[in-house]
Amino acid sequence: MDEGAIADLIHQRQTARHQRDFITADDIRDQLAAGGGTVVDQPNGAVRWHRQ
Repeated sequence: MDEGAIADLIHQRQTARHQRDFITADDIRDQLAAGGGTVVDQPNGAVRWHRQ
């Protein structure tokens, strides 16, 4: 997964979370995890992503 695809998925996940669509947000988190990454939600609303 390239950086552009990762950024797009993170953006889609943030949108889903703001719309309280947690099923979609969880599915996107799982896609990122399958790509070898970990999503960390920050208290200020920011998201960190790093490869495992």
